[in-house]
This record gives sequence, C-alpha cells and structure tokens, in this order.
Amino acid sequence: MTRPACRRCGRPTRTCLCATLPPPLAHRTELLILQHPAEAGHAKNTAALLTLGLQRARLLCGEVFDASVAAGGAVLLYPGDGPAPSGPVGQLVLLDGTWRQSRRLLAANPWLAGLPRLSLPPQPGRYALRRAHRPGQLSTLESGLLALTTLEGSPERFAPLWAAFHAFVHAGLSRRGETRLP
Repeated sequence: MTRPACRRCGRPTRTCLCATLPPPLAHRTELLILQHPAEAGHAKNTAALLTLGLQRARLLCGEVFDASVAAGGAVLLYPGDGPAPSGPVGQLVLLDGTWRQSRRLLAANPWLAGLPRLSLPPQPGRYALRRAHRPGQLSTLESGLLALTTLEGSPERFAPLWAAFHAFVHAGLSRRGETRLP
C-alpha cells in the first residue's frame, strides 16, 4: 500500500517539508541539479528542499543527460581539478547522489568534465542525518547554498532556507530517537 504523499514536496504527508519552507528565494545564478536515479525519493535527500526553496533551481533525474541541458556560462560545482570559471557564472550544475553516484554521473556525462569547475573550500557540514566519509563532504543543499553565497554574496538572503534545512535535520534526528540535536 502506497503512503499518501504531499503534492508539492513529494514526501509522505507525515514528513511533509512544506510547512518549514519559505516562499522560493530570489537569486541570480540558475541551479541545475542532476540527480542520480537511486537518490530520487530518498528520505534523506536535500535536493527537493533546495529546488523548492529557490526560484531558479531545476532538478533532472537520470544517469545520462544531453549537454543541451547546460546553459551558457555553466559551471560544475565539484571538487578536483578542472578549468576555473573565467567569467560570470550563469548556471551552476550540481550532481546529487552519494559520492560514488556523483562520480558515475561525471563518468557517464563526459561533457561535464569540460565545464569550468567551482570547488568549495573544505568546511564542516551541518547535515547530521548522513555521515560524511571525509571532511568537507556536504549535502546538496549545503553545497548549493554555500556556492550561491560565494558567487552572489548576501548570505542573510538564504537564511530562511537554512532554517528549513535545520528543521528538516532536527525532525529526522527526532524520528530516529536521537536526543542530541545539532
């Protein structure tokens, strides 16, 4: 039997995110989130929060994507070597999945390797629902918001979406019976 799901966020109605989400926030840089199919519908996935909380965010699910999904001025948000952005960033491409899944997406879509690359400096994550295997591994929402702040400034503008993220993490920890919340 299928559980009833929220029409907006797609989550089971018991764990609907909509009450914590702000109206979609304005920003200049478009986000394109390429999601590995195994990550779609995952209860701990933050891409839905990011997509619903921003005006210019689009989520595509699959393993192979046509290069035409990337707009002019596209930059890949991913650690490692690659050409640095040389001009304004019109679109930021994020890979959503585990690190193994994101490497598979990168390998299955060789055009991504040709994009200029933005890497975030290592920083502690706030996502206590999943364990990072190495320092600096962040959730899709964390990396997306931090990259937008890097590109556009005005971190206070994203505070309502950070608050929704913290509520999401706290609710998940509470459901697991954890008493110490971050």
